Formats: sequence, C-alpha cells, structure tokens
Amino acid sequence: MSDRILILVALSLIIAMVAGTAIQIRKPQPTPILVKESMRRPDYAIPLDNPMTTDMAGVTVPFLSRITKPTVVNFWATWCIPCVRELPLFAKFKPIAEAAGIQVLTVNVDKEGAPVAKKFLEERGIADMPMILDPDGSVSKVLKVRGMPTALLVNAKGEETARMEGEADWAGPGVIDVVRELLALPSHPVMAK
Repeated sequence: MSDRILILVALSLIIAMVAGTAIQIRKPQPTPILVKESMRRPDYAIPLDNPMTTDMAGVTVPFLSRITKPTVVNFWATWCIPCVRELPLFAKFKPIAEAAGIQVLTVNVDKEGAPVAKKFLEERGIADMPMILDPDGSVSKVLKVRGMPTALLVNAKGEETARMEGEADWAGPGVIDVVRELLALPSHPVMAK
C-alpha cells in the first residue's frame, strides 16, 4: 500500500511540474530592458578566435572576415523561448544599428540548419537578417557561448567588448547609446619591449 501512495505522490508532483512549466511558457514574459549593467564586460577588449562559418547562401569564410565594422552578433535558436521573444526586437534594432554604423549578425544554432531558420524568419516577417548557420555548435563552442540567446559586441578589430547572456529588449529606448559605449572599450595595451 505504501508503494502505491509513493507512486501516486510522485506522479502528482510530475504532473504539477509539467503543468507549471506549460503555464509559464504560455504566460507572456516581459523582455528585460538592455542596460550596461546587464552586460558582462571585460576591462579590455578580448581578441576572438576565428572559426570557419557558413551563411544562409552556403558561403564559408572565417568568422572575423564577416566583421567589417563594430558588430553585434546574436546567437539564437528556434527552440529557445527567450530567443523567439527576442529576435523580433533584434530585427527592429538592426536598422537603428546600421544607421549608427554598427553591423548586426545572427548565428542560428538549430541542428536542422537553414530550412528551419529560414521558415522561422519568414513566419515572423523578418527579412534581411544576416545569418551564420551553426548546426554542429562549433562556432558557439569556439566563441565560448554557453546558452541561448547570447549577444557579443565585437569591435572592428574583431575583439569582444561585451557579452549579453539571456534575452534583452534590443528595440528599447537608449539601447543604441549603450551599445556604442560598450563597443568603444579599448584594446588591451601592448607592453613596450
């Protein structure tokens, strides 16, 4: 009899956890405002490694060759609920960033690759979003991305100046000023010989 009670209690707990998760997923979540304090910032800009990357058109080049000016790189996936909320806001940020001379680039980590990412963007009316495909996670691993979404702020020299782990409202007021300030982090000083 006690085994049955334990099984019923365990099943009840599992059902409660699943129901709680389902409610939390459906419940609209406010997207956090992007502020300087939410970014992980080093004292000096950090040179990034240079993995090979492939874009939606199938063009394969080193990552740093895609960085032609200060850039915000956003790692995302279609299965990531915070990414699904954040990506449309990042799409609204894109023209503001470009007007300020800042490039935007996304890295999609879906294992299914281009078809899944393309369908996702089309369904949400997101066009002209430059994208690297990372179905095997190799780019994410080399650039030390631990979770989704993650955004890297990279200066024109290919150095990381800040990192945002978690979702943020990229379309919010003042975001471009925060991004500009963080992209201006100085490179590590070279010691004279």
